[in-house]
Amino acid sequence: MKMRNRILSLTLLAILMVSLAMSAFATTEGGITPYFNNMSTAEATFIIDENGIGTITYTCRGYRGITTSIVVDTKIEKQSGSSWVQVEGASWTDRSTLYYCINEHSVQLTEGGTYKATLTYTVSGSGGADDVITREIEKTY
Repeated sequence: MKMRNRILSLTLLAILMVSLAMSAFATTEGGITPYFNNMSTAEATFIIDENGIGTITYTCRGYRGITTSIVVDTKIEKQSGSSWVQVEGASWTDRSTLYYCINEHSVQLTEGGTYKATLTYTVSGSGGADDVITREIEKTY
């Protein structure tokens, strides 16, 4: 009887440990994504069309009743040697007091090369400390 209780206790402990570990992370296509206090997703795309127009589209979704503000800083830079140079007119700051946001920005790129779009999401709310998430996407034109 003692052995049965011990096995049952160890099994329940193992299940509890696994469930606690899983609640801190969510699996996505790209691997493991950390759990955030005030937001659930932050997605972005960056395309450069055949005419050299660079377009960034992004979405961010928080939690209804928890997320109070979202600030998204977006910029496009061009690679110059081993450093990155800000593309003129390709920097935006968007603010939302909703629990979600979606936006798109475009700019004419003047020459070929490698470009990087950087988006920094700062999401505030009652879920805890602000979430600050950065996404970087590189494209060659």
